[in-house]
Amino acid sequence: MSKILLGIIFAMGLVGGLYYYTTDATITELRKLLAAYELKFATQEETIQALEKDFALQTEALKDMQVQSQQIQQDMNRYLDIFKRHNLTKLAAAKPGLIEGKVNKATKGVFDGIEDDSASLDRLDDGVQLSNASPEGSGDSN
Repeated sequence: MSKILLGIIFAMGLVGGLYYYTTDATITELRKLLAAYELKFATQEETIQALEKDFALQTEALKDMQVQSQQIQQDMNRYLDIFKRHNLTKLAAAKPGLIEGKVNKATKGVFDGIEDDSASLDRLDDGVQLSNASPEGSGDSN
């Protein structure tokens, strides 16, 4: 009877040892996977924060552009009202010196405004960094 009991204890020891080593290998593998997922999660969080920051920057720029657009629309309506109230052809024929100076000054103002708008549009993307990472799959952007 003691031989059978000794055999059972030996068999249980072998099974217990085998279970321990396979479980230890599985735990080690799972720890490596967990570390990889944590790194992936951290990278995704950084990317999300960068995208949110860029989105906030774009939203603010769009708000500024909308305010500028409304101001320009008001100016345009005011100028169109002036043109409706005056016959510039008749006035230019009667007093060419008076009209030429005003037209040149207004034209300069329009061109200066276009230059200012172009400069402000060019500054909108200052400080925005584009990601160098290519999307998965094809490197073709089409």
